[in-house]
Amino acid sequence: MSEYHLHTHFSELHSVLRKTSVLLILFAAMWTTTSTSIINEWASSLSYANSGSGMAIYSPMDWVEVRWTLVLLLSALSALPIFSILLYRFMRPGLFREERKWIFTVLSCFSVIAPLASIAIWTVGVSTAFSLAESFGTISGVENRYDITQIVSLSIGITWIFLVSSITAISLSMSRLMLGSESDNTRFRIRILLISTGVLILTLPVVYDGLRIALSVAAVLFADISSKIVPVRR
Repeated sequence: MSEYHLHTHFSELHSVLRKTSVLLILFAAMWTTTSTSIINEWASSLSYANSGSGMAIYSPMDWVEVRWTLVLLLSALSALPIFSILLYRFMRPGLFREERKWIFTVLSCFSVIAPLASIAIWTVGVSTAFSLAESFGTISGVENRYDITQIVSLSIGITWIFLVSSITAISLSMSRLMLGSESDNTRFRIRILLISTGVLILTLPVVYDGLRIALSVAAVLFADISSKIVPVRR
């Protein structure tokens, strides 16, 4: 590949990343205005679903941090479908027909499954965990009070693990698709695995202390196994 074509190729990739960054900023501005009301409605539904329980905020500063983290997470999920379209348009000219079908299927599923899975986590998943905690019983004369900050942090952590694991699997799949043989892909694959593991370890909420390393490694290994279904050029 000539230097000119290589420069053009990287310029197109930079354009995709730049447009995605602008989208994240726009979605962040949008979610900032509605995140508080969304959390209030969500917390109220959990509280009403479990009679005798209540919500409380024990650390106002942690609540501010959790709120902004949720805004960033919602912005990333909102930008996913558009980012997938831009990425597919960028990759399409250099792919064979079967590879195009595979990339299109993976990106389409990811754009749909990630938001739907996040909704399931925040509704069915958290409600189920809430009901399970209630089923263990309560102490007589002691009112149940839940720290809403910790509950939101727990939900954010689960969603973040799923999102990073999915992005890692797609990145590994595309590296196998582009680089071809396993020998050419090994060093780049290891770098992606280390980066993803580090990101999870450093960014998981405090509520995951004690489990962050185990969860991060398990999520990244699952992503690595999932990426091996890609058709590799020989």
